[in-house]
Amino acid sequence: MTIFKYKQWFIIPSSLKYKKYDVYHKDNLKKKVLSFGDKRYEQYKDKLGYYEEKDHLDKKRRAAYYKRHNKDYGVYSADWFAKAFLW
Repeated sequence: MTIFKYKQWFIIPSSLKYKKYDVYHKDNLKKKVLSFGDKRYEQYKDKLGYYEEKDHLDKKRRAAYYKRHNKDYGVYSADWFAKAFLW
């Protein structure tokens, strides 16, 4: 299993049917904090590399994604992780 570390977070490929990644906090690795990304869809660039075959690198699609998802859900939300690691 591939494990990615980002600050106090551990990100691993998700065990859920349609999610790309699960996020765990370093203080409680048994309790999942959140999941993000949808396996059925492409992303601009997967910075973790596990789903890089779904990278489209289309700047217009990236801009459209940001336009659709312009609400700020705060730091370390599923929205934040998706924008930081997939878009």
